[in-house]
Formats: sequence, C-alpha cells, structure tokens
Amino acid sequence: MKPIRYIVGAIGFLLVWGVVAIVVGYIVTMFVPPPHGETVKLGVFLDWRNLPGTILGLLAAIQSFRASVRDSKKKDGKI
Repeated sequence: MKPIRYIVGAIGFLLVWGVVAIVVGYIVTMFVPPPHGETVKLGVFLDWRNLPGTILGLLAAIQSFRASVRDSKKKDGKI
C-alpha cells in the first residue's frame, strides 16, 4: 500500500507544481507584460517572470506530496 501512496504522491506533486507555476506565471505576466514581439513561456522555467510561480508551486507541491504519503492516525476508540 505504501508504494501506491508514493506513486500517487509523485503524480500529484508534478500536477500541483505545474498548475501553480502556470497560474502564478500568468498573473505575473498580466502585471508585467513582455516587450513587444517577445513570447512568454509559462510554467516551470527559470525566467524572472516564472520564478515566483516556480517557487510557490514547488512549496505547494511539497505540501501536497507530504499530505498524500502521510499515514492516517489511528484512533483507539476512547473519548
């Protein structure tokens, strides 16, 4: 059961990291538009516009991975 949690956690890690990086990168490009004629690549890139999204996405993905791998707490039935 543990390997399945790690596989699901890894897939979730990549999805969360990518989605957060794209969304935050899009928001940054709305406030700081690129010069005329320049194309913007959104996602996990080391461009100065994408760096905040990459870092925030990485932190969110770490939390998502830890939550999916963590064992549930067993209750002993006592109040």
